[in-house]
Amino acid sequence: MRKFMASILKTLFGADGQPQHPAAVPRPQFHRDHTPAPKPAAPAPPDMSGGPDHDLALRLRRIFDGRDPTQAGSLHLLGLGSLHDRLGARWADVAARVHALTGKLLDQHLSDQDAWFRHGEESYVVVFAHLGPEQARLVCAKVVEELQVLLLGHADTDSIKVHTAVHEIGSDVVLVPASLTEMLAAARHAADEAAHGPVLIRPTGFRAPLLARAGPPLVRYRPVWDAQKQVLSLYMARCCREREARAPLWGYECLDDPEDVAGILELDLHVAREALETALELYDNRFRFFLSLPLHFESLAATTRRQEVMATLRSIPRHLLPFMTYHLHGVPAGVPGGRLSELVAALKPFGRTIMLEQPAPGTALVAAETAGVRVINMTLPADASLERWRPEVTRFAANAARHRLLSALEGVANLAMEDLCEEAGVRFLSGDLIGGWVDVPEHVVRRSRTDFERQEVNLRPGPPD
Repeated sequence: MRKFMASILKTLFGADGQPQHPAAVPRPQFHRDHTPAPKPAAPAPPDMSGGPDHDLALRLRRIFDGRDPTQAGSLHLLGLGSLHDRLGARWADVAARVHALTGKLLDQHLSDQDAWFRHGEESYVVVFAHLGPEQARLVCAKVVEELQVLLLGHADTDSIKVHTAVHEIGSDVVLVPASLTEMLAAARHAADEAAHGPVLIRPTGFRAPLLARAGPPLVRYRPVWDAQKQVLSLYMARCCREREARAPLWGYECLDDPEDVAGILELDLHVAREALETALELYDNRFRFFLSLPLHFESLAATTRRQEVMATLRSIPRHLLPFMTYHLHGVPAGVPGGRLSELVAALKPFGRTIMLEQPAPGTALVAAETAGVRVINMTLPADASLERWRPEVTRFAANAARHRLLSALEGVANLAMEDLCEEAGVRFLSGDLIGGWVDVPEHVVRRSRTDFERQEVNLRPGPPD
C-alpha cells in the first residue's frame, strides 16, 4: 500500500507532472462543481481544459499543491474488500448495485467541495478539501457501514477499514489503515472537531424552496375498493402539500431530495404519527376501517432508522393492530428475498397485511412471495390510457396470481379501466372512480359496480359553456 497513492497520481498526472491524454487512462468520475481549495491556489499548468480528466487533475493539484500544509484537508482510500468477502459468490451479481449505492452514499455524506472517483474494482479515492484525517476517516467508515447494513442487514465494525494518506515521502504517499472500531473509541473527540467544520450532510426534511409557495405537509386518505367483497374498507394515508394554481405534491415528492434518507424517514414518521392519531380518535367514535401507512425501504434498511420506525409502531394500541397495513415504497429491483423478508418480519407484529409497491411493470415478484408480502400494488400514471395499459395490467395481475399475491391497482379513473381490472382479476382498486383524497377516513361501507356507474356520471366534465 505504501506506493499505491503515488501510482494513482502518476496515472492522473504522468511521470512529468502533466495530465495524461484521456485515451491513456480510464476516465475517473468527478461529481462536484466547486473548486475545493479554500485559499488561492498555485498557478495551474497551462493546458487544463481538455475534459473531465484535466478538470479532475486541476482540482487535485489545487488541493495538494496549492493549499497551506498546516490547513485541514485529506485523502483516503475506501475499499470494499470486506464487503466482497462477505457477499462471496453473490458479488458478481450485485457489484453494479453496490457501486451505485456507494456513489449515492458518497454524494450524501460529502460536501460540495470534496471529490471522489473509483479506482479499480473495489476501491474509491475520496478527497476532502477541508476535513482533517480523523473526521474524514469517520465519514468514509460511515459510508461502508451503511453499505453493509443495506446489503447484509448488519455492520461489522472490525472489518471496516479506511486507509489515510498521512504524509508524502518523495513521490510516495504512506497510507495508514484504521478500523471503525478504533475510530469509534475516539468518536467523541472527532465529533467535537467536526462541530467546527463544514456541514457534510444536507439538511433533512421537507423541501425548503417550497415553503414559500406550498402549504404545510398534510396527511390525506384515499379509499381502496375490495372488488371481491364489494366494500370500501381500507384507506391509504399519504403526505400532501397544496400549491396555489398548481397540482399538489404527493408522497415523497414533498421532499427536497427524494433520495435523502433522513428526509424520507422524517416524512414516514410524520405521516404515521398523524394518521395514527386520527385513527385512534375515529376508533373511539366507533369508526372501523383498515389504515395503510406508507413506509419507504430506506426508512427500514438501516438499523438506526428502523429503530425509530419501530418505536412509533410500538405505540399503537393492541386493539388497533388488526386494522393496520403497511405499504412499502422504494424497494429496489433485485433486492434479495432474505433482505426483504427481514423487513417484512419486522413489520408483521404491528399489523395485518404488508403491501409492496411495484416500481415498474414486470418486476420479479419472487422476493415478495418469499418474504411473505400479501399484496402487490401498481400505480398508473395520471394520463393512463386503456389501450396502452391493457397488456400491462393483464400481465401484472397474472404475475401476482402466479406468485400467490393479491393484486392492487391505483389510478382507476373510469369504468373502462374498472372493467379491465375485473377482467384481469385485480382484487383492490383505488383512484378517482373509487374515491378522492379526503381529510378523514370513513366507516366501512358497501360499494357495488352500480354505485360507481352513478359516480362516474359525476366525474364526467360538463358540457362547454
